[in-house]
Amino acid sequence: MIYKTILLAAIILMGYLVVPSYAQSAPEQALPGASPFTHEFTDVKLLDAYFGYPNQKIEVQPGDKNVPFTMVFANVGTEDITGIDGFLALPAQFSPATSAGGVIEADNTQSATTGSSFTLTFYLNVDKSLIVHDYSGTAKLTYSVVRENGLRQVFFDFNFKLTGKGLLNMKADDAFLQPASNNQVTVKVSNAGTAGLNNVDITLNSQSNASNTGSNLQNVVIDQHHWNVGTIPAGSSSSYSFNIFVTQDLAGQTLHIPFTLNYFDGQGNQISDTRTVDLIVGPATTSVIKLSTPSYILMGVMQNLTLGLQNTSPSKISDISITVTPNSPDFKILQDNKWFVQEINPLESNAIQIPVFADQNIQDQAVDFAVNMQYTKDGSTVIETQNFATYIRPVIDVSVYGVQASEIASQQMIIGNVLNQGNVKGQFAVATIDPLENSTIKEATQYIGDIDIDAPTPFNVPVQSSTTGQLSGNQKVLVTLTYKDTLLQSHTITQVDTVSFGTPVPQSDGSFSQLQLVILVAIAAGIGGIVFKIKKKTKAPAEEKAQEVS
Repeated sequence: MIYKTILLAAIILMGYLVVPSYAQSAPEQALPGASPFTHEFTDVKLLDAYFGYPNQKIEVQPGDKNVPFTMVFANVGTEDITGIDGFLALPAQFSPATSAGGVIEADNTQSATTGSSFTLTFYLNVDKSLIVHDYSGTAKLTYSVVRENGLRQVFFDFNFKLTGKGLLNMKADDAFLQPASNNQVTVKVSNAGTAGLNNVDITLNSQSNASNTGSNLQNVVIDQHHWNVGTIPAGSSSSYSFNIFVTQDLAGQTLHIPFTLNYFDGQGNQISDTRTVDLIVGPATTSVIKLSTPSYILMGVMQNLTLGLQNTSPSKISDISITVTPNSPDFKILQDNKWFVQEINPLESNAIQIPVFADQNIQDQAVDFAVNMQYTKDGSTVIETQNFATYIRPVIDVSVYGVQASEIASQQMIIGNVLNQGNVKGQFAVATIDPLENSTIKEATQYIGDIDIDAPTPFNVPVQSSTTGQLSGNQKVLVTLTYKDTLLQSHTITQVDTVSFGTPVPQSDGSFSQLQLVILVAIAAGIGGIVFKIKKKTKAPAEEKAQEVS
């Protein structure tokens, strides 16, 4: 009996323990109409995470402080969300810039309408012990849904890159140039940063003048203007070269050669920057004989190269032997390359004429010449070696002819022709007509373009009178033609011409002219009829008389 009582009590006690726990778990069952496979829907989606500001990615390297880190999200839910706040969990070497050892929290809270994107910006300190590499982190977002009580939170795992920074420098390997010579310059482009410089493209900025030291880049000739250097990894360098011709008058000056650089940084941004390479032109020669050389030689024509010789010493030099040798096979000296000068007194000058011919293959290039001289000074034999260079310039020989007045489609014009008897075309030609003395012509201009060498280039400038009515009589004008050569240097030629427009013929009504024509025809017909009748009457008696005689 007692065992039955104990068993009954145990059953009752188990009922009290099991039934409440079962009752508490009941609400977790799926509600009527709800699927047991439905998971919680995320209202926010992560789009991107990078160092920088919204729409502006930046390079960051170990050791940088207070750098922005931006995360881009999208509200993909069906309701607007507000009170958005963000928190970051990153490796220990990334710390908040606003508080030491605290939570990395976004500096702003905001709202986002459904279907729109929004950004959160955090400010970090990057420990210098880190390396340029990819890292991972976790972001926590808290927000409220409109028309809903309480906060929601969501977590995102993401990867980001510590890009490093590229640091570009440019410097000539040998910055010293010889005046009146063609010098080869090699420029080293180095990257002293922690990120690569990608697709480096360099262009000579020929529009800039180095006038701050009194030198002008228009007085130098550089044979190239564009270089594609490629990618320069961190801690490495690359080089490019060019030839530069420096005239004698730049001796002792410093040239600042400007270059424009375009490349892509570690974030894929295209960067455009300007760098200047400094080149130092050496002093003028200290030789006893100072050479005077032409700055350029014309291409494709036989001519004389004038080589000036000045004795810069206080003693007379005599028995001077000179040998000139060009470094290009396309530059010909048209006789023996040796010349002799008997003597040159102290501080006086002499010159020799060297017949030369420059082939078209060396157009727009600089040719180097080696000059070897031997002479006697103060009883001793002296040997000197010097170098000079000259630029090979094509010939543009332009003249204007056939200037006269004309009328085309009731428009009065001044026409003419431009003839180029050179061996290369002129560029960007413009013809201008200006009035002279009592001319009533308004100033007028016409763009011609290229002046070719194979045929005359016409121009026809529409002109108008500065007074009422059309132009008439003789008009004295100044014709100005401007053009540019292959170095884009401007040239101008002018000439005075007198053109005659004649006297304007009064215009008459067309119907009146036709009426006059009809009247004249009628009068002529009448006169013709009267003359015919008179001749007929005169002829008849003569015939009758002739018959009687017979």
